[in-house]
Parts: sequence; C-alpha cells; structure tokens
Amino acid sequence: MVTLFTIVYGLMLTDLFFSFHKLIRKRKYIKWHWLPLLAAWYLFLIILKNWWDMTSLESSIEWMNIVYFLAYGHLLFLIFLAVSTVLPDDIQQNEISLKDYYFSNHRYFWGLMTSIVVLTIVISSFKQLHHTTPVNYYNLFAVSIYIILLIILTISKKYWVHSVLLVLFVVLVIIEILNKGF
Repeated sequence: MVTLFTIVYGLMLTDLFFSFHKLIRKRKYIKWHWLPLLAAWYLFLIILKNWWDMTSLESSIEWMNIVYFLAYGHLLFLIFLAVSTVLPDDIQQNEISLKDYYFSNHRYFWGLMTSIVVLTIVISSFKQLHHTTPVNYYNLFAVSIYIILLIILTISKKYWVHSVLLVLFVVLVIIEILNKGF
C-alpha cells in the first residue's frame, strides 16, 4: 500500500515541477509574483513532509485497516487537486499575471487546503478513538486556529492577509520539519 502512496506523491511532485518548468519556458509571457510561487513551495514542503512521515507508517498496523487506507487515499486526492491548482498549466502566447492567477483561484486552492486539514483531523481522531489515546487539547486548539486561518484565506481577497498567513504557514511547516529531523 505504501508503494501506491509513494507513486502518487511522486506524480504530485512531477506535476508541480512540470508546472514550474512551463512557467520558466514561457517566462517572457509571465508577470511574476512571489505569492503563488510561495504557495507552490508550501505544497512542495507538505508533500515531502507527508512522504517522510509515511516511512514511519510502513510497518504500522494502520495499513492493515481499510478505513485508514481509504481515508489516506482521499487525502492524496485532495492534495493532488491542490497541486494541480497552485500554478497555471495553460500558458498561451499572451501575458499571464501570477498574482491575478493566484487571486482568481484562491478560493478553490485554500478551500482544498482546508479540506485537507479537516480530513487529517478526522483521520487523527479515528486513530485516537481506535487506539484509545487521550486527546491532546493543545494540538486540537492549534489545529482549530489553523483551520480558521485557512478559512480566512479562502474568503479574503486582501493581499496583506494572504502575504502574512502564507509566510506564517511556510515558517511553521519548516519548523515542523526541522523538529522531526533533529
């Protein structure tokens, strides 16, 4: 089962790399902006972090449960949709503004990210119930704040809101990665 998920994560990275490659190839038609590029890097980090986390699940009993398998499969589907949305795919011979692209797709992208986090919470809650693990209220509070911030990004079209929150999210995922690595 882990092999399937590895293949899908590889396809996600391939899609992300190919979208970025197309931007570079058509660079004279691109009006560059940092916000969608940072969102793409944020997804890149999440994919790598999740892929790394899967290595600890490889021998876990969770993979023997069809409910976990289906839940993780749906999670992969949502992440793949987010990857497919973060950067433009169809770049013609006319100029495209990455900032305009980002804000024309922000509801879809951040709605997907909200769905990803909610599904992750459902999976974690199921694990806690299944293993009778005590509830971590600090983690629950932090994730609740994260969901509220994701909803704000889904709703808001304010540039400064997206700038501050996206930078915050990237910093937090980097801190999470560094905490796992040391």
